[in-house]
Amino acid sequence: MNVAVAADAMEVIAADAVPADAVHVDIAKMKYAPAKIEVEEGQTVLWTNNDAMPHNVQVANPFKIAGNMLRAGQTFAIKFNQPGEYAYTCTPHPFMKGGITVKSKG
Repeated sequence: MNVAVAADAMEVIAADAVPADAVHVDIAKMKYAPAKIEVEEGQTVLWTNNDAMPHNVQVANPFKIAGNMLRAGQTFAIKFNQPGEYAYTCTPHPFMKGGITVKSKG
């Protein structure tokens, strides 16, 4: 018997599977821009490192996902499947902070 299970609150999306309507966040000058965004559940957020220095994205609240270190031009994407407030930082640069508000569809 197959049982339907709700999707995880967040899921990492492969670079070749990022949807065209992904919300973009730039990593530049040691900060995320924009630092705060709002998306609907089911949307994907795509971060692009535009700094020469490597950075990553670590979502620590309410769940934990830590992306790999991104070199200049590399990207990282997460699909947000549940409404809520999601805070994130750059692991080696904890002063770099951002936040995502995920709203319910409809």
